[in-house]
Amino acid sequence: MEVKNAGDINWSAIKDSLAAATDHPGAAPARLRRLILAAIQSGALSPGMRLKEVDLVTALSVSRTPLREALTRLRAEGVLERDEDGLRVRRLDWRDVRSLYELRGTLESMAAGLAARNAAEAERRVIADICHAEAALVTDGAMPEQLARHNRQFHNAIWQAAGNHFLAESLERLSRLMVLLGATAYSMPERVAAIRSEHDVINSAIQMRDPQAAAEAMQRHLDTALAARLSLLSLPVDTEPD
Repeated sequence: MEVKNAGDINWSAIKDSLAAATDHPGAAPARLRRLILAAIQSGALSPGMRLKEVDLVTALSVSRTPLREALTRLRAEGVLERDEDGLRVRRLDWRDVRSLYELRGTLESMAAGLAARNAAEAERRVIADICHAEAALVTDGAMPEQLARHNRQFHNAIWQAAGNHFLAESLERLSRLMVLLGATAYSMPERVAAIRSEHDVINSAIQMRDPQAAAEAMQRHLDTALAARLSLLSLPVDTEPD
């Protein structure tokens, strides 16, 4: 049966997947924010699902104040939205997904080009090591969630190696909205080998210090990712993407 209320989902399993937060002022709202983001990423909280504060307080055994702070931050980040019925997980339509990937393509292509030009040798080695480790994970048949975490490391390493703090900040903000896309693309078997190959091309261009090739490879990678995402949106509502 489809879960309609955020208070009814299995929060214990999601909590177990996250590292325990340190006990310091502000830790509780940050931990709750991470927990809600993880629930959205996993699909436990689906787009359009209503978030009732009273239900979440009970389900998560937390007080209202840190929960309210977490929800307020997520709304400010665009992950949650408020309508006439209350607070809900934001829905992304076809146009929203296309717009997200258009912006991501522009920013990440710039990051890849800058990384190819600016990265120090140590940073190039980190990017190469992540890419090589991904190949091993794919060969070993790693779970989609593990591959997705590794994918985030690969892209984040490129953002940092670009050497532009404001660009990295912009990409970090954008990545918070990408969580609304739901299940990782690694859940699509036909994309796993393709993503690995696309990452290899990006890495090669960065290692060769070719900014244009790196930027173009990243743009192709994200264009292909967009096409895959849009194909999922075009499936009938009763069709499983996997």
